[in-house]
Amino acid sequence: MKRTLDTAGLSLLAIVLLGMPVWMNIARLNVSLGTSLLLFGLAAASVNILVGYTGFMAFGNAAFFGVGAYGSALFSHYIMPDNMIVSTIVGAVTGTLSAFILAPFLIRRRGIYFALMTVAFGQVYYFIAYRWSNVTGGEDGFSISRPHLFGPNGLAMEGATYYYYVLVIFVAVMVFLWFLVRSPFGLSLRAISQNEVRVRYLAINSDKLIFKALVISGMVAGIAGSLYSMSINFAYPLLMDWHQSGDFVMMTILGGAGTLWGPFIGAIIYTLAANVLSSKTETWQIMIGALFVICVLFFPKGILGFLSRASTTSEREDVDTTLDHVHTDALAQGEPG
Repeated sequence: MKRTLDTAGLSLLAIVLLGMPVWMNIARLNVSLGTSLLLFGLAAASVNILVGYTGFMAFGNAAFFGVGAYGSALFSHYIMPDNMIVSTIVGAVTGTLSAFILAPFLIRRRGIYFALMTVAFGQVYYFIAYRWSNVTGGEDGFSISRPHLFGPNGLAMEGATYYYYVLVIFVAVMVFLWFLVRSPFGLSLRAISQNEVRVRYLAINSDKLIFKALVISGMVAGIAGSLYSMSINFAYPLLMDWHQSGDFVMMTILGGAGTLWGPFIGAIIYTLAANVLSSKTETWQIMIGALFVICVLFFPKGILGFLSRASTTSEREDVDTTLDHVHTDALAQGEPG
């Protein structure tokens, strides 16, 4: 039954995503809004790796998002102005490196201390972009021209064409995350969120797993930020601000932390509300806040988490089984706990 529902849901999602330019046109909305849904969904998915699967509240992923945005924008502006593929890769790499730099300072912190340090380091990145005005444009940011796909003679990435380019990368990243969360590594992250002490007793180095989770989270956020700066043809410091991180966390919790598609559902709800309701009423933030409060009170696992809670027992059994395999591998390799 669950497999049938999953198949039906994925089929419906595929129809919606593939026909997004048509649906946006029918609703008299710009296709760039559909692109933003995908990119904020990826950004929320990066948060979900830490918040949903590892159990660490992270309020600094906007830093990785913004570094990815600036990385591709600066590369496109100063080095190679007309190659979309390379600019996207550069954004992913810079987001990954930014997480790699911060991870050693974060992996031994837990609870509120981890959350506060992610905020603090995120603001460091924000103020670097804000103050380094001769490179980043400072408070005003700077504009870029959206690159062609493969150089100046390549395919122009405008409108629906750019949307489908982003959709291909979105699907690739989500497939990667699907395999990741079902791998021994992904299930070990879930075990850390449930009982880190037990994980250490099984001779598994949880700090090493958290380090890898942070770096992967930074990579996904960097990809999203890279594509977002090229979507709006602009990069600016507020992309790194802690308010932006809070939005990503809200999307994750609203849709369902710890589920693959929950953050994307939350991103759809939040982004549509921000773009559509804000044009209708000045009190749209109050409406979003009320929706978030209702979700926390009545759907603590998020919208998608509530719908899929029947699978919780089997997931926990999978975690236990996988930990046995990981424990055996760790002992065989002589890995310290």
